[in-house]
This record gives sequence, C-alpha cells and structure tokens, in this order.
Amino acid sequence: MAYAAVVSLAQTLDQIMNPHQCCYIPVSEESQLESLQEKLSFLQVFLEDYAQIGEEAVGGLEGGIRDVAYRAEDIIESHFSDQISLEDDCCGVKKGLKQLISAIQKATSSLKSRERNTELELQNFEKEDSDLHKVMERIDLIVEQVMSIQQSHKVEDLQYSYTSPAASSRQAPNDGNKMVGFDEDLLELKARLCGESSKLQIISIVGMGGIGKTTLARNIYNDSLVAYHFHTRAWIVASQDYRLREVLLALLHTLTVETEDLSKKMDEELGEYVYKSLKGRTYLIVIDDMWSTKAWHDLKRFFPDDYNGSRVMITTRLSDVAVNASSCPLHQMRFLNEEWSWNLLQEKVFGQQSCPPELKRIGRLIAKGCGGLPLAISVAAGILAKVDRTRYQWEKIATNISLAVTTNDKQFSKILSLSYDHLPCHLKACFLYMGGFPEDYDIPVSKLTKLWVAEGFLKLNGPKSSEELAEECLEDLVKRNLVLIIKRRSNGKIRFCGLHDLLRDLCIQKAREEEFLHLSKTHLCAIEKRRRVSILSGDPFCSYVVKDASASTIRSILHFCRGYTISLSLSSIRGYRLLRVVDVLKAELDSFPLEITLLFHLRFLAFTYWNFYEKLKVPPSISKLQNLQTLIIRSVSSKALVLPFQMWKMPRLRHLIFSGDIILPIPFAARIGLQVAALQNLQTLSNVINFRFTSTAIEMIPNLKKLKPTSKWRRDPFPVISAFPPNLKKLTLRDAAFPGDIW
Repeated sequence: MAYAAVVSLAQTLDQIMNPHQCCYIPVSEESQLESLQEKLSFLQVFLEDYAQIGEEAVGGLEGGIRDVAYRAEDIIESHFSDQISLEDDCCGVKKGLKQLISAIQKATSSLKSRERNTELELQNFEKEDSDLHKVMERIDLIVEQVMSIQQSHKVEDLQYSYTSPAASSRQAPNDGNKMVGFDEDLLELKARLCGESSKLQIISIVGMGGIGKTTLARNIYNDSLVAYHFHTRAWIVASQDYRLREVLLALLHTLTVETEDLSKKMDEELGEYVYKSLKGRTYLIVIDDMWSTKAWHDLKRFFPDDYNGSRVMITTRLSDVAVNASSCPLHQMRFLNEEWSWNLLQEKVFGQQSCPPELKRIGRLIAKGCGGLPLAISVAAGILAKVDRTRYQWEKIATNISLAVTTNDKQFSKILSLSYDHLPCHLKACFLYMGGFPEDYDIPVSKLTKLWVAEGFLKLNGPKSSEELAEECLEDLVKRNLVLIIKRRSNGKIRFCGLHDLLRDLCIQKAREEEFLHLSKTHLCAIEKRRRVSILSGDPFCSYVVKDASASTIRSILHFCRGYTISLSLSSIRGYRLLRVVDVLKAELDSFPLEITLLFHLRFLAFTYWNFYEKLKVPPSISKLQNLQTLIIRSVSSKALVLPFQMWKMPRLRHLIFSGDIILPIPFAARIGLQVAALQNLQTLSNVINFRFTSTAIEMIPNLKKLKPTSKWRRDPFPVISAFPPNLKKLTLRDAAFPGDIW
C-alpha cells in the first residue's frame, strides 16, 4: 500500500514542520526536511498516475516505495518517542528534532559526494537497518528510478492535481437494494409468509454467494404488507464465525429488549428472554447467512409455535443447512438471464437514462460475462460508472470480465479484483481497512471515518475537514457498489455500512498481499512486522496480557471480542510505542490504563470501563497524548466521569465521546496556562453535565459542531443561542430547563 504509506509519512513530516509546535526549527535546518517533503510529493504524483504507466512497467517498485516509507516513518517516530520518554518538557523535543535534522544533513552531504547506483535492489532491503541516511539514500534511488520510468514511457511534467472523491467521480446511480428480475420470487415468498397456514413455518432461501439472497430477503422484510402482517419482526446474522451468545444478544436488541443488563447472563437465560419476548405474538425472524446446522439446532428451541402464523426465514449458501432447517420446500435462487442481466447493468450505470447506442453491444457482452450473478453485475456497473463512456474503455473492461465467467466463487473473485484494480489510489486503503471488521458487521460510519483519519492515509486537500473527506471517500465506495448501505440517518448521510462476504474476502486477500492489515482469531502473536492487527475472536471471558516488546512497528490494534479483559503492562506498552489506534471498545477494563499515556503518537483510543462500583478516574497525565484526536469511553457505571482540567491542554483533540455523564471543568486560561482556543479542533462533546458556556469556554472551543449537554442536580436556565459556539451544527438536549419566553 505504497500511496497510503507515503501520505502517512508526509503527514508525519508536516506535523514536525508545523510552526505551532513547541519545537523551534532553524531556517538552515528546515530546508533539509523540506527536501524530503518534496521527494514524497513527487512520489505521490507518480503513484496517483500509476494507471497511466501500467503495472508491468513499474514492476515491484510500488512495494519498494511502501517499505522505504514505512521504514523512514518508523525511524523518525521512534526517535521522537525515545526523546519524549527521557524528557517530558519542550526542551527534550527540541533536542530530538535537532539530532534528527543533523542525521538528515549528514545523509544529504554523503549522497552528494558519492556516485549513486540506479539499479534498485528493493527485495534485498534490510528492514533492520535503522540508520536514517540509508533510508534517505534509497528514497533518492527510487526517485531516480521513477524518473527513468517516466522518461521511457513519456510521462512528463506530472502536476499534482488531487481532487476530492466527489469531484473526481462520476455520480453513479445507486438504488440500494432494488431488485431487478426477481419479481416472481418476491410475490411467491410474500405469499408464503402471509399465507393462511397457522403453524410456524421455516422458509429457506438457498443460492451461491452474490446471487441476491440477502437483497431478496431484505426487500421482503421491509415490504409494507409484510410489516403490517406481523406484530414483531427481527433481523439477525449467523455468519461463519457463529457464536450463540452474540446472536441471542443481537436478537434481543432487535426486539428492543434492553441488553445492557443481559450482557452477563448465561446463554440459556438469554434464550429464555427471546422465547418470552416472542411468546403469543405473530413474529417474523430473518436469520441471514447461516453456515451450519448446529446454528439452527441451537436457535430453533427459542422460537415458540403458537399456531398464529409466525415465520422464520433463513438465507444460506448450503443446501444441507436449508434442508435441515426448513419445514417447507426450499426457495432456490436462480441466475439472471441475459436480458435481465442487461437491464440490471443499465439501471446501475445509467439510472433512468438510456444507454448510448454505440455502447449497447459491448454493454450486453459485459452483462453476459457476469454470468447472471447480481453482485458481479453491480460490481461491473461500479467500474463502468467511473470510466469514460467510450467504446474503447468499455471494451477494455469487457475483455477482462470475459476471462472470469462466474461458475463459482473462485472465478468470480477475478471480477471482484477488477473493481479493486480500478480504484483510485486514495480509496484503496479505505476499502482494505474495512476488511478488519468482523464478517456481517454493521460498521458505524462515524467511527469508521474517525479511524481513517487517525490512521493518516487520507490526503487533506482544500478547506474540507478530515471527517468530510472521509465521508466523501465512503460515498465514493458506495457508488462503486463495493460498500453496502445498512442504514441512513434522517439527514440522508450513511449511519451504518457493511461489506458483502465475497467483497470482504477480497479485502482480506488484498490486505494480506499488500502487507496492510493482519487478521488474528486468537491473540496478538508473531506481529513484529505487522502494521495493523485486527483481533476478531477468541475464547470468551478470558484474560490475556499484550506482550511482545519487539513489535515496534505496529500502528493499530482493533479488538472485536466481547467479554475479554485486557491488561496493559508498562513493558508491553513500551513495545507498542508507535501505536496510533487502540480500539478495544469490545473489551473490558476495570481502570484507566495509565500506561496508555506513554503512547505519544496515539490518535484514537476507545475502551469500555467495566466497574459498577468505582468512578472512572482519568489521570492528568492524559495531556501527554498531544496527538490524540478521538477519545471514546463506554461505561457501565452510573457515576459521572470527572475529567481533569489538563484536558484543555490537548489542542488536537477532535472528538470526546462518553456513553455516560462527564464533568468537564470550566476553563480558566490563567490556571491552564493557555491562550484562547485551547481545544480549537474539538468537534464533538457528548453527555457533558452542567457545563457553563462562559465567554472563555466558547472561545476555547470555537469549532465545536456536535454538543450534547445535560443538567443534573440543578436547574440552570437554558443558555441563549448566542452563548453557544459559533460553528455548532447539532445540539441534543437532555434534562434542560427552559425559561418561559424561549418559545
């Protein structure tokens, strides 16, 4: 993932060069850092124009660029971590920067006096070489190699012209879950669901991956007639990593049963809650993506049969699972014929418009090459919607698709790979990152975009904020039919998104090939050379200690296992000193991990506080996390979280989110020792109690966009509108006292 690595390194240098940093950079030494920045900008342009040159010409150069950018960033960030661990004050940072610049100066001088070899031997690049001048030398050699390639392919005068995804992308029609060619299936299944039979019936929809089982089931589930017919409806997923407990909790949540107090119940107790919630009611339960007969045997006893016309609908790829579960004939999904395939492709690409006559013949060939598989057609449409509508461009795509007639998942993956290959370089990292989430997971967009920003692979451009750019990237992936919309907000923005199983498999495969993301199903092990690690499963309710002090290059840990407790020791944290992202929201901590404050480069921290009896204490040393952008704390305690006044010394903090109540001390500039706008980048502040919007407080949070205040223990009058931050866009009130004339 060369582009993401180069962008991340460039952002690291931008941070060092920021004039608002506490460190001072002499003009003579600053020029050396600017030289490195220029080379990175040149490489960004080259990678953005990668498609013009072609993969064969570039060969293994992209992997070499990625490796050298990673290594340079490791050395620079490790150097600063070492200095900060010795000295907490500004002088230590100044000293570290001067030593770094001195090393760069020495490297540059050495490079000028020696003859450079243009033959790159990137495969033999020694990862353990920690000498910065060696890394800079290789960057220079790569730049020379790139210039040689450009000259040989007549790619001249490349000018950087990055535009946002929305500006650079054709607006592809996207009709969500609209079905084409399955009208008869819809009518048949609706009739079976709403039929006269009073006995509980199990209806199975069977077919290969990507054929439209889930889309068909969701259309039926959301049908107004079906919704009217059943008193209660619920949608759950039983994926390959099926765990009864997770499914029962999800089912109870869908049935609007409060799950907070149920999280410590045994599985049988949870099942009893499900049974009692459904007893005596006409219900429809959809179990999507079932992979084993065991899953059905575990669940079926919790579905009462009161002879009132209740139904359970299952989608599965496996016929034996369907036969074992169903009490009536299976519904076998069929491939689309050529005409319906063409109709679906046209609708996905052109919407209500007509296909130009000169493209119809080649368009029909593309539709035929998708083998009647709706997902393949949707993916192909996503590619076509983003290229010029010329016969030449469409014929190129048709040639590739014709090589992958979809008779099974393996051949179908070739078509999916085309969608990845056609992604702009700034979207590839965003897409691959989504493979780190569990299968069939509803990904919260607000969290996903914050993670993308924290990772540092989004290239900022123009006046748009990082979050706005991330949202545009997501919308672009949706328009390319690579990401599913699970749920939208009332304002039309995406609230939850997800991936089709096969597209997630593609993410995982490409992420492994690109050395971008590593998935673990047990624990952190053998990850010394990993950049990002996602822990997806393990033994429930067990504890483990993160311990691998040699893992000095890891930047992100994503943890999705419920019921774990995590212990973070001082030695383990020092081993992970370059961490940017720690997302352990599914895990359980019984105190604030003090060692976390040693992670100077940390940008995203999310965890769950699991202690009913003691108030969570956030230490004043949290202000050491000068790069922290997002802090998310979920708590089961009813006691308010009192934040230290040192929180006002974290100028890069963008989002402060807490599930319970928080008390944020009123800022006093003299006490904090700061000028106004101390939290100038803060955008989200949730569940803050009795916060007084004084003029000083407003001046220190000028860019706040989302605010959720509450009043407890006293009834202060509601502030006038002018007393709120000027850029506020969303205000959620709780327990507010309004004066009589506010209406």
